[in-house]
Parts: sequence; C-alpha cells; structure tokens
Amino acid sequence: MPSLTTPLTLSALYIYPIKSAGRVSLNSAQIGPRGLHHDRRWMVVDAAQRPLTQRECPAMRLIEVALNENGLAVTAPRMPPLAVPWQPLGQRTTADMWGQQLGGISVSAEASAWFTAYLSQPCNLIFMPEQEQRWQPEGRPYRSQLGFADGNPFHLVSEVSVADLNLSLGRPVDTHNFRPNLVVSGGSAYQEDYWRLIRIGALTFEVVESCARCSVLNVTAAGTRSAEPLRSMARLRREGQAIIFGQHLVQHAFYSERTGFLRVGDALEVVELGTTRNPVYV
Repeated sequence: MPSLTTPLTLSALYIYPIKSAGRVSLNSAQIGPRGLHHDRRWMVVDAAQRPLTQRECPAMRLIEVALNENGLAVTAPRMPPLAVPWQPLGQRTTADMWGQQLGGISVSAEASAWFTAYLSQPCNLIFMPEQEQRWQPEGRPYRSQLGFADGNPFHLVSEVSVADLNLSLGRPVDTHNFRPNLVVSGGSAYQEDYWRLIRIGALTFEVVESCARCSVLNVTAAGTRSAEPLRSMARLRREGQAIIFGQHLVQHAFYSERTGFLRVGDALEVVELGTTRNPVYV
C-alpha cells in the first residue's frame, strides 16, 4: 500500500454533456443526485436505439461541446454548428442501454440529421429528463442515480499516476484520455487504488470501485483506433480480467442530500485507506 506524500488538490473538473463526445472544462461545478450537473445527460443512439460511443465510432472523439445560456453548442470537422437546447421539446422515445430500457426525449430533427451526416449512419440525439430514474444495478454496494454514464456518477484520475504510467507506455497519454470528471494533483502514484473514503472541499465521497478501461482509451486525438495504450496497460494494470486505471466515486450522503459544489483548488483529504486495491464490478 503506498504512503501519503505531497498534499492532494482537485486540479481540474470536467463534464461530458453528450456521452462519448467532447469535454467541458469547469472552474466550479454543482452536484446533484446524478453527479455533476449536465454530465452525460445527452446520448447518441443508432437506428436500433442503442448507444453510439467512441468504441463503435471513434470519430466522436472530434465532436466538441461548449455551454452557453441556451444550451450546448456542438461542432465537429466539416459540419455546421449545432445548437442543442437545455430542455428539448421533442418526442418521447426509449433507449436500449445494454439491455436496460430507458426513457428519453428526441432533441430535434435537426440534431438527428446532424449526427446522421457526421457519423454516416442513422442516428438520434436523445436527452434524459429529470423525471427519468436510472439507478445503478442492485448488486452495487452503493446505489446511485445516473444519467447516461456507464456505471457511476463520478470518475477520478491522478496526474501523478498518469505521469508514472507514461514511463511504460508505447503511446503516451494525458489525463484527458481517461475522460475523468475529477483530476487530482499531488500524492504518490496509484495511491488512489486504495482510497476508501475521501473529502474534497466540503464534500465526502465513497470510492466504490476501480475503473475497468475499455477500447475508448485507444482512440487517438485524430479520431482513429490504435492498439495502445491498452496493450501496454494489460501488462501493468491488470486486476483479474480487467485493466484498471482511475477510480469511481459516489457521494457519501443520503440520496436526498447529494448536492453541493466542487471547485478547482479544493483540498482532497484521504479519510479512510484500505490495504488492498478497490474492487472492480464488471
């Protein structure tokens, strides 16, 4: 188990309003029961209403998203700008998210046409309204509501761990490759594998599992597929059948009290450490 060293600080905050599209960098962020506000509340689905992500469509890496007073401003190479409102007024629809049926709202015919043209297949952009409740599976020890995130409301990585990992990778990466919500500076490499309970600013979080990495990590900045860094990480960061890096969090509070703010520069305190790595639920 690594020892604590230099002070830990929240060095960056990100949301990904459209699942598998570009990040939005924030100086501060409001938290609600599903995690950071606006994080993964929109999702692109195919003709069968299944999610489209960088796993299937690496060109999604090149979609950029910005926030404005009216909603999202979406851009991509060789595409006109797309405006996505905060509260779409389209038709009710459903999504088949890996066998789980979820309700949503189609954003607009314009948005569907935009993603269809960019990804060269029939697509629809959908929004998860507030009344739609999606919970973590029953088997998870800390149940939480979710948007369209894969399995947990918060994802954290360490700058120090990324720097150490890069010493052994065939293709160097940065924190952005891991698509975190929270980036932490300071401490020692991989100490986050052993965190059980942490406090960031005024908020406390359960560290519920290590993140099992998928092929999205191999998508390059040019929106193409590569064998790295997962090929190298399979030797370095294997836990059972999973390749792990980063940690998933749930706010340590009753569901009705999961709220608050995080700010870049907040101090991070490790409240409880384990003697073994955090588990992976797959």
